[in-house]
Amino acid sequence: MNKLFLMLSAAVFAVSAEARQLMVDQEKPESWTGKMVKFVPEHARNKGPCFMLFGRYPTSLIYKKKLPVSPDKTYIYKVSFRTLDAKHRASAYLGLELYDKNNRLMGFRNVSVMPYESTVVSAKKGDRFMIVKKFPSFEKIKRSTLAFNAKKDFSDIPNFDVSPQTVAMKADGKDNVRVEFRSPLKKSYPAGTPFRLHSPFSPSMYYLVSGWMPAGNGKDFTVKLQGINDKPGTGREKFWKGTRYVRPFVWFGNWNRVPGKEARLLVDGLSFEEIDTPAK
Repeated sequence: MNKLFLMLSAAVFAVSAEARQLMVDQEKPESWTGKMVKFVPEHARNKGPCFMLFGRYPTSLIYKKKLPVSPDKTYIYKVSFRTLDAKHRASAYLGLELYDKNNRLMGFRNVSVMPYESTVVSAKKGDRFMIVKKFPSFEKIKRSTLAFNAKKDFSDIPNFDVSPQTVAMKADGKDNVRVEFRSPLKKSYPAGTPFRLHSPFSPSMYYLVSGWMPAGNGKDFTVKLQGINDKPGTGREKFWKGTRYVRPFVWFGNWNRVPGKEARLLVDGLSFEEIDTPAK
C-alpha cells in the first residue's frame, strides 16, 4: 500500500513539474550579462541571489540564452526591485527582448503600425530622402519609419525592411511627397513598392514594469503573458506577432526618470516560468 502511494505521489509530482517549468532564475549569475552590474547575494531579502545595477541609463542586465515561447502557453515573469539607499532613488524597467523564427531582434518599428500607407515614386540607396505618392495627413506626421513591401493582411509583420527614422515630410508637386530621413537609405526601391508607416522607435518589449523603486522592503512585481498576438501591435498581455524566442532583461533607469550617479538598484526574485494555459 505504501509502495503504491509513493508511486502515485511520484506520478502527480512529475505531471506538476511538466505543467510548470522554471525557464530562468538568478541562481547562476554566469547565465546573465551586463555592464555596471554586480552579483551581491549579501543584499538578498532571503537566502539566495541578488544583483545590483548602477551607472548610466540604460544599464542592462540580460539573460544570455534565447528562450523558446509557445502560443498555447502562459508565462509568469516575476521580479523584486529595491532602491539600496532612500536618499538616492533608483528607477527600473523590466522587459523582454523578442526574436522571430530567424532569430532577428524585434523592435517597436518592426510591429507597431500607423494607419498610413502609400507607394514609392523614387528611392535611391545613399539618399537621405525619397519621393512617394501623396497620402492623407502626411504633413501632421512628425516621426516615423517606412516599412516596405507591406501587405494588406499584415502578413509581413514583423517587417524588417524598414527605413531610417523620418525627420520631415513635404509636398512635392501636386501628387507626391518628399520624405526626408535622419540617415541614408540602405537600399533602393523600385517605383510602385508599397509601404506602411510604422513606429520610429527601435527598443523591444521594455515596459512590462517601470518607475521609481522604493527602498526598505522594495516592491514585488508579477507579469502574466499569454499567447502570441496574431495582429500587429506592442501590447503587454501577449508576445508580439511573430515572436519565437525571448530574453528577459532589466534596465537600470527610465528615460524620464534617470537616477543619479549614487543610485543603486537591487534586483532579486527574478524568474520566468512557463505554465499550462488554463482551459476555457
